[in-house]
Amino acid sequence: MGELYDIQNSFTKHLRNPDHVPIPDGLDKRRVEIYSGLIFNNLSSLLSDFFPVIKLILSQQQWDRMVRDFFIKHESKTPYFMEISGEFARYLSHSKLPSDYPDFLPELAHYEWVELAMYTMDENHPDSLLESGQLLDQPLSLSPLAKPIAYQYPVHRISPESQPLEPAAEPTLLLVLRDLNENVRFFELQPLAFHLLNHIRENPSLIVKNWLNEFADQMDVQDRLEFVKNGMNLMQSFNKHRIFVSK
Repeated sequence: MGELYDIQNSFTKHLRNPDHVPIPDGLDKRRVEIYSGLIFNNLSSLLSDFFPVIKLILSQQQWDRMVRDFFIKHESKTPYFMEISGEFARYLSHSKLPSDYPDFLPELAHYEWVELAMYTMDENHPDSLLESGQLLDQPLSLSPLAKPIAYQYPVHRISPESQPLEPAAEPTLLLVLRDLNENVRFFELQPLAFHLLNHIRENPSLIVKNWLNEFADQMDVQDRLEFVKNGMNLMQSFNKHRIFVSK
């Protein structure tokens, strides 16, 4: 058993890093090279399907180098193909890439990953809309199918023709949700909408009416009634997508 383990361990180390780890003794060089190439190309093809924008903005050399580094260094926690996208996003969030890679790459990877994660999530929408009174006067939670996210870069606008060199002056605030037609959509949020949704997500006992009044005090809002009314309209617009769950 020990000898078999040693052979398997040496073989997999070579497959991950064939340029620097020799082929184990006794294995046919030509066959191992074919197998090694197939594994790498399959991984590269899978990741390019999951991260099409990243694949477009990088050169082939940059892409291959990054995929190889992921293959060598990252210890995946899941055997499922569909979850490799999350592993790759985590790898980028913790990796120090060479200077010829854009700084926005980790956030762009997260943005591309979250769309797939939301689409494949095994959750259902609430059966019905909440009533107006429930939206303001009762504790709410966000559906797992809706999530506010803040990025330093305008990730939803990045393309081969548009690649920011530095973070934006203001954060990019987005709401990602899976709609009633099972399509994943991204909405740009104003700061008030983002903070409100984020507080609902983080605080299961939050009452929206109380939060709006407290926020009005903090911001020294002159017309409190108008402000709360606008907050109510905001909640109603989100409620149409059934993103709220009543406690």
